[in-house]
Amino acid sequence: MIKEEIRQEIRRQKASLSKEVIDLQSSLIREQFLALKEYKESSQVILYAAFNQEVNTLPLIRQALLDGKKVALPRVMKENIEFYYISSISELEESSFGIPEPEPVDILQLEEGRNLILVPGLAFDKLGNRIGYGKSYYDRYFGAHKESFLKVCFAYEFQVYEEIPFEAHDVKIDILITEDTVLRISNR
Repeated sequence: MIKEEIRQEIRRQKASLSKEVIDLQSSLIREQFLALKEYKESSQVILYAAFNQEVNTLPLIRQALLDGKKVALPRVMKENIEFYYISSISELEESSFGIPEPEPVDILQLEEGRNLILVPGLAFDKLGNRIGYGKSYYDRYFGAHKESFLKVCFAYEFQVYEEIPFEAHDVKIDILITEDTVLRISNR
């Protein structure tokens, strides 16, 4: 399969998910993320606000704020993304794509060491490859920043393939969390 065929297949499967299934599986995935040693040890996390039938991240954002973490979310800025800190969910505003985004006020300061970042995507494989939504925002962001990132992705089990197509500029992920498992991928 080519990337666009995989995107269409995953979109079709996600569209068939009920709200109850999304809520249940999202809860299982969030619990596994919150149990990660890397999350517990981090002082800040870079998250995103889910849209459509993605794993619901709004409760995770709230929990990270309650846990005293500095929380940053992405905002699309023309052809790129930037991340901005928030102190409350109420600070998010809906973008032209219908995605909750932070106001461009307090820009993310990347930390020394590994920055814990949640990366969205449509399909993943067990080798750390990811198929995103086709705009390459995250791949460009990682390419423009030399800091080290611990890249975590959330997926429903049906989004995980044995192997998917990838290109040289595609950035591999480090941890894939589904409702059933936490897969640590050795990319280093």
